[in-house]
Amino acid sequence: MMSLPRLPRPLITAAAAASLGTVLAGSPMATVWAQTPAQTTADSSRPAKKDKDKKDKKPAEDSEVRMGREAHEDMLRSGLKLVRDPKTQERVEAIGKKIAEYVNTHPIEAGYGAINSTPYEYHFYVIDDPDINAFSLPGGYIYVNKGLLNFVQSDDELAGVLGHEVIHAAHHHVARLQREQNRINTTMALGVLAAVLARVPTTDMANAMTGIQLVALQKVNGFGQSAERDADKAGVLAMEKSGYNPVGMLTFMERLARDERSRPDVEQGIFRTHPPSQARAKAITDEIKGMGRTINRREVTNELKVAVRKVAVTRDAAGNPADLVASEVTLDGKSIFRTLSSDRAKAAADALDALLDDDLQLYDVTQRGNVVMGKGKPILTATPEDAVVPGNPNLPDLVATQAYKTLRVALFKQMLQSGN
Repeated sequence: MMSLPRLPRPLITAAAAASLGTVLAGSPMATVWAQTPAQTTADSSRPAKKDKDKKDKKPAEDSEVRMGREAHEDMLRSGLKLVRDPKTQERVEAIGKKIAEYVNTHPIEAGYGAINSTPYEYHFYVIDDPDINAFSLPGGYIYVNKGLLNFVQSDDELAGVLGHEVIHAAHHHVARLQREQNRINTTMALGVLAAVLARVPTTDMANAMTGIQLVALQKVNGFGQSAERDADKAGVLAMEKSGYNPVGMLTFMERLARDERSRPDVEQGIFRTHPPSQARAKAITDEIKGMGRTINRREVTNELKVAVRKVAVTRDAAGNPADLVASEVTLDGKSIFRTLSSDRAKAAADALDALLDDDLQLYDVTQRGNVVMGKGKPILTATPEDAVVPGNPNLPDLVATQAYKTLRVALFKQMLQSGN
C-alpha cells in the first residue's frame, strides 16, 4: 500500500534529543549529551603549561563545538551513512553557509536560549535516509536527510529548513535544554529523598514518582517547543536577510501540516516535543506578513503553475479527418481551456497567472454564462468556435463551466494544503 512520507519528528533537533537523556542512556552519544556545564569546562581546571609552551598552545575548543564534533564522530563510528554526491552536497552547503554567514555577522535576538555572540564554523551533511527530516548538533553541525531534499520544491524551501537548524545551534538551544533538565532532575531527586526520609509507603511513593516524572516531561517538552518556535521565528528572518523567500519555510511547513492531518488523530499532549505543524505555519505566516512580504506560494513551489501547450487535432467536431493545432491552457498539467486561437489562449493564461499572483482563492472564481471570472475580472470567454474544438463541450456555456470547475478543484486542493 502506498503511504505518505513518514514524518516521525518533523525538523527534529538535537535540542529535542538532549531533552530525552534517559532514552539516550547507554547509547554511543550518551556521554556527550550527559555532560554537565562543570564537565564541559573541566579542561580549564587543569594546571597551566609553562610560559614557553603557551604560545604553541591552540585556543581551547568551545564546549558546544566539542560536544557537536564528538557526537558527529560517534555517529560516523556507529554507521551513519552520508550522501557523497558532490552536486547534492554543494547545493546544501551553498544555501546553508550563506545563511550561517549572515547569522554569524548579524546576531538575531533569541526568544529561547541565548543570542549568538560567538560565530561558529558551520558544517552541513546529507544523510542517506529516505525520511523527511533534519536536525542539528551543538556547535554548528547541521544534517538533512536525502528524503527531505526530495520533498522540498525549491531552494527557498530548503533555506527555510537550514535556517531553522542554524538558529538551533546559534541560539545554544541544547545548552539551555541541558540546564533546564539538570534543574528538573535535581528537583526530582530531592522529591524522592524527601519521600524516603518521610517513610512514604512504597505504593504511594511509586504513584508520586509517576506524577513527578510526568510533570518533568511536560516541562522539558515545553522547553523543546519554545526552542522550535524560536528557530522558526529567527529562521524566517535569517533566510530572508540572506536573500531567500521566507514563504519557502511556510509552504514546507504547510505540507508537513497536511501530512500530519492525514495521520490518525492522536492527541500527544505532554508527550509532544514540537508544536503542531499547523500552529507553526500560522506563526510563520504572521512573521512574514510582519515583514511586509506578499505571500505568493507559487514563487517557491511547483504548484498552481499555468502553461499553454500545443495539441494536435486530427478530427473535427463531426469526426472528419483534420489537420489542426489547438492551444490548451493548463493548470498543474490539467486542461482548463482549449481553443484554436493561440492569442486567446495566451490572454487567458496571462489573466489567470496575474490573478494567482494576487492570491486568487476558491471563492474568488465565478461564472457568468460563457465567461469565467476571478475577483470580478474576466479570465476567459468561451465562443461558439471553441465549442466545436474536439475535446470541448458543444456549447460555449459548457466550455466555460468545464474551465470553471477544473480551476476550482485546483484551488480547493491548494486550500486544503495551506490549511486556510
